[in-house]
Amino acid sequence: RKSPLLQCRILHTTQGAPRAKTGAEQQWLSRQQSDPYVKAAHAQNYRCRSAFKLLEMDKEHKILQPGDRVVDCGAAPGAWSQVLVEKVNSLGQNPAVSVGFVLGVDLLHMTPLEGAIFLSKCDLTEVATHRRIIDLLPSGEADVILSDMAPNASGIKELDHQRLVNMCLSLLDLSDAALRPGGSFLC
Repeated sequence: RKSPLLQCRILHTTQGAPRAKTGAEQQWLSRQQSDPYVKAAHAQNYRCRSAFKLLEMDKEHKILQPGDRVVDCGAAPGAWSQVLVEKVNSLGQNPAVSVGFVLGVDLLHMTPLEGAIFLSKCDLTEVATHRRIIDLLPSGEADVILSDMAPNASGIKELDHQRLVNMCLSLLDLSDAALRPGGSFLC
């Protein structure tokens, strides 16, 4: 018997007539089509709607400054990194302020983004990934470490919660090793 994940891959890649969408897929598609943040993300060329979540948090908490060295944990598909490139001036487009640095890390592949370095297929719970991040950071330190990561849901509430807590604890270890004193950590 094939796993449900494998069946999904086969169903989505089989040639021939497209299969009918399930009720849940139809509901998701309907929500996406009517979501004002999805429309705004498309209009402003953000990779997904989560860009607005980071913009709102930064507006309220003033996390990001030009010149900051930032690690975006769980970066795929890269919308937060898009915001970071602008906020920390990693492309140097504003000569009046310092130039920042953006490093995005994820288990998934990410399409390259000008002004950011992406580490794809890297597990942020592994010490080797932490070492790689520190090696890539200018001066080996970050001013800001951000995470919008979440584990794949198993459907078992307690297990999913424990996986999320373990991810956050791993990021605290990264922060202990890479975050400059007085830096910001958002998880």
